[in-house]
Amino acid sequence: MERILQLDARDNVLIALSDLKQGETVDHAGDKYTLVSKVPAKHKFATEDMPVGAAVRMYGVLVGKTSQAVRRGEVLTTANLHHEAATYHEKAQEFRWNPPDVLRWKQRRFMGYVRSDGQVGTRNYWLVVPLVFCENRNILRLKQAFEEELGFAQPQLYRKQVAELVKAHREGAQRGPGQERRSDAVAGDGER
Repeated sequence: MERILQLDARDNVLIALSDLKQGETVDHAGDKYTLVSKVPAKHKFATEDMPVGAAVRMYGVLVGKTSQAVRRGEVLTTANLHHEAATYHEKAQEFRWNPPDVLRWKQRRFMGYVRSDGQVGTRNYWLVVPLVFCENRNILRLKQAFEEELGFAQPQLYRKQVAELVKAHREGAQRGPGQERRSDAVAGDGER
């Protein structure tokens, strides 16, 4: 079983697929890396020595720069790396591809539908897999936005109740939603 992963041949980091120990040696594409620090699963380590300000590449693009020197085999963290993204640019050339020969599947059928232009489609499922754990929150926000805008979100009952409570507090009310108003009583007068 592979214990490390490289997303793009241009990357200068490798991703630990399981917890790796300091001093352990791992192999990838014919190179051996002796880890100079512990590398927890899903974290990255450097494949080369990097001085301060060195470009860190993942997915084949710039994702950060080192804020201190990083040694080959050292874990990358927010302590030695800061975020930096490659500049955005539009495509420089038109993408061309040769479609595969599908003749042998021409008579096959599946549960789909025919579009008005003659192409066929199936029900759309989106599978979004965060490749780094720090993206989990962003994925949840994306899911929430889709559910709310498409009308699939659960009603936000508690959010509504909290809004009512805040409104009541701002208006100086002495009761929360669903509660009876307290009677004014003088402490210690012995009467109710």
